[in-house]
Amino acid sequence: KIEAFKEIIAQIKKDTGVPIVKGNTKNKPPELPYGIYNITSPYIRGRGQGVITQFNNDTGNYEKRAEQYKFTVSLSFFAEDNETTIDHAMKVRQWFLFLGKNFITERNLAVVRVENIANRTTFIVDDYEYKHGFDVQFRATDEQIKQITENIETVVN
Repeated sequence: KIEAFKEIIAQIKKDTGVPIVKGNTKNKPPELPYGIYNITSPYIRGRGQGVITQFNNDTGNYEKRAEQYKFTVSLSFFAEDNETTIDHAMKVRQWFLFLGKNFITERNLAVVRVENIANRTTFIVDDYEYKHGFDVQFRATDEQIKQITENIETVVN
């Protein structure tokens, strides 16, 4: 699902013009304004133990386990001034709520919750680092498939 989220980030830039890069890296940040994303909770367990089903096709018998889970992504937007950070956070938040809904669904993800925009500005030495951001929680499905091998046991008298 990480690859699907990278596609979402690229589409956000295409649709809104807001560049977003992965946060918490040693890479040099791009020029202001820009946004960052961090996957803060990569796996939040869903209910139950998942569903196990069996199926067959031309190549054999299989067992599949499917489990729904959630993950949370935090987005923050940086700029030279407060107004730009708010504007970019608003554009991207609206994208998750409306403009990007079909794009997200096509990647087999669902938006569970889009949090409020919060001021994340920090004071560094003698200047401010202006930023606003919000969190988005997604629902995804994880599937594992294994082939069932049948053992034929014989009883010898």
